[in-house]
Amino acid sequence: MCGIGGLLFSTENRAALGRKMSAINALQRHRGPDGQFFLVLDQHAFCHQRLALLDAEGGQQPFRDREGRYIMVYNGELYNYLELKKKLNGKYQFVTNSDTEVVLAAFIVWGEACLQQFNGMFAFLIWDTHTATAFAARDPLGVKPFVYHQHLGTFMFASELKALLSVVNMQLEIDPYLLAEYVIAPYFSGGSSQAIFKNIHYLEPGSSLRIDGQGIYLQKYYSFNWKRTAANERELVASTAQALEESVQQSLRGDTPAGIFLSGGLDSSLIAAIAAQHAKEAPAAFSIAFDKHADIYFDPATIVNSDDLPFAAALAKQLALPFHKVTPQDNSLTHTLIQLAEINDRIPAWEQEFSQHFLARAAATQLKVVLVGDAADETHYGYFFLLNAAINRSPMSLLNLFGGEKRMDLLAPPLRQHLQSLSYFDELYQGVAKQAGFDFSKGGEESILAMSALVNRRWLGRLLHNGDIHTMHYGVEARVPFANRNLLDVASQVSPQLGFKNEVEKSILRQAAAKWLPPHYCSRKKSALPRDPRLGKAYQSILRTLLVGENGFIDAFLYRPALAALCDLEAISENDRMQLFNMICLIYWGRRYAK
Repeated sequence: MCGIGGLLFSTENRAALGRKMSAINALQRHRGPDGQFFLVLDQHAFCHQRLALLDAEGGQQPFRDREGRYIMVYNGELYNYLELKKKLNGKYQFVTNSDTEVVLAAFIVWGEACLQQFNGMFAFLIWDTHTATAFAARDPLGVKPFVYHQHLGTFMFASELKALLSVVNMQLEIDPYLLAEYVIAPYFSGGSSQAIFKNIHYLEPGSSLRIDGQGIYLQKYYSFNWKRTAANERELVASTAQALEESVQQSLRGDTPAGIFLSGGLDSSLIAAIAAQHAKEAPAAFSIAFDKHADIYFDPATIVNSDDLPFAAALAKQLALPFHKVTPQDNSLTHTLIQLAEINDRIPAWEQEFSQHFLARAAATQLKVVLVGDAADETHYGYFFLLNAAINRSPMSLLNLFGGEKRMDLLAPPLRQHLQSLSYFDELYQGVAKQAGFDFSKGGEESILAMSALVNRRWLGRLLHNGDIHTMHYGVEARVPFANRNLLDVASQVSPQLGFKNEVEKSILRQAAAKWLPPHYCSRKKSALPRDPRLGKAYQSILRTLLVGENGFIDAFLYRPALAALCDLEAISENDRMQLFNMICLIYWGRRYAK
């Protein structure tokens, strides 16, 4: 739910602070269509955009405790708020029924250790008026965003980069290496703590920060990782089933009904089947159906392997769920691409964002909450390439799977010369795996764990960002049952040997799914949220138009001859089409944000 923002230790007057809070409110209004509020003190200000999902009357923010010492702005859902409220009764006197107050009460009673009690998706900041200090935190996997910037002693934060940019009082510079990362590996971009603009940061998943007049102090309180100890297969299957069922039940809590983004794949189908058993009313299911869908040949590709729509429709019918086929429709493809680039301030990475965009728009006409299957693949060994020893040898192999060498040619010559080769990113991503405790060079299960750690820390971060930014643009909250901390604790005990038993992805999860799903759903090969494979020629036409005339952004970072060559391809492969999509989105993003 919601959006948050604020400024601390500002030297501006109250009127100026009020104007800045109004600016953040305006640019994040979509995150909280039920109301926008702000509070201005002498040097500090806070704002909140409300999506009322629980205790509409009592959960208004900025939220203050009864004594008025603490002020909090909070975005998200604390799934175990009822259990925590029971623990806190007698230690804190509650005046609302909101999970917002539970978050603040837990901090007041337990201090920073409260984070070890939380199970949910959240980003919040608590201001202590007595000590003039703040404490902020983000959920374990980073489902909910928190972006910040500090300049000349003033700390400023927001839920979205576009809102933060409106209150930054300095000319910002694009980091060329991060822009190059988007060109080379868009699926890993947007997953790090550094924004594409220098000196702007995202609080890392599972991290907290303290702010006082002297500086910022960061701390990691949680990091998902796989244990090296062997666990019993049968017990893991049972524990996975129990933790997932409890997670879906908790995700259904609230004063408003929840729907489901149902792709027809294992993960969303499993969530739908469990939700159908536990929801107060049958959850509405939403699936993408492209124009003339039956005419599309969904050839086996790198990520999308089949047409999932028939499986989604059949399951919805079996579960008696209201089923909505959503056909992407807009004024033009160009208009939609511009909109995607403006909404996703970290630059659209995947064509599947079309589906997220239109699914959210359709769901918003009926619902405020949807359940999604995100985070299952990245925590349960869900990617087929992890079975390929040649790809697991190093990050370089994965980069080349998605056309990395060819993407290098798209960079402006000076930037390409600075990078010299893909080895820059290979070393960068090997470092991410080593930080998690795994080494690609050791081979075998170690290299599977190294690649899994890289996917978990960078690919998943980008995936969760996209899910939040597109659903919240339409005032819809996407809840992620597979990001539940209890389920993550179980997933961390699964070894590659068990996760890929008989060379099948997500073996433990598939066995657990048999409790709810027919066998043919449990055994289906992974297929990502679909994209329309017929758009290649249309992309070429749009990119060709964008290359006409002067464009300083293109000339600073990209290489026109390589872009023009993309436009002239006769046969367009999946990787070619992705490059076309990425370059169009990057240029439109530059038009909107790189000023």
